[in-house]
Amino acid sequence: MAAADPQTQRKQTRAIALGGIAAALVLLALTAAAWSPTADLAFMTLASFCLAMAVIETGRRGAWLVYAATALVSLAWPGLALSWPYLVFFGPYPLVRALIDPRLTPRPARLVRVLSGGVLALSGILLFVGRQALAFVHQRGTWLWFVLPLAGLAVVALYDLALGLLIRFYLQRLKR
Repeated sequence: MAAADPQTQRKQTRAIALGGIAAALVLLALTAAAWSPTADLAFMTLASFCLAMAVIETGRRGAWLVYAATALVSLAWPGLALSWPYLVFFGPYPLVRALIDPRLTPRPARLVRVLSGGVLALSGILLFVGRQALAFVHQRGTWLWFVLPLAGLAVVALYDLALGLLIRFYLQRLKR
């Protein structure tokens, strides 16, 4: 049996180590989000950015493994009640972004990303706080059926812009 190429082994070892570091950073951000009284969304965005870094450093397959590992651990700590935004939206979004960006030009890619992010956010809201959300809309009036989806898409677009700026900063300044 022939020995494996040392260069290939070095690359694989590097990818595994970077995946582990990304997973640790994601879990650190999720823990900070659980303890923080106000900055939950900032820490969830940081966790999402760590997954985007995993996509860059380990590839899509490695990033999906990082997401799967962190999703399972986050069910134990901080628990489903605090980690569901990561499980449903902030975790899958950078992975979906990595699937969309290479296939489309920038403007259509942005539109598809925002729409897919809206679907992820809506599925999370309906899955975890659906009854409360429906009661809120019913109590406030039917005009919210038109305003809330547009406001949600605007928030997803703003999040997409922030994540894109963080990814660009990482590629231009930090990854050298």
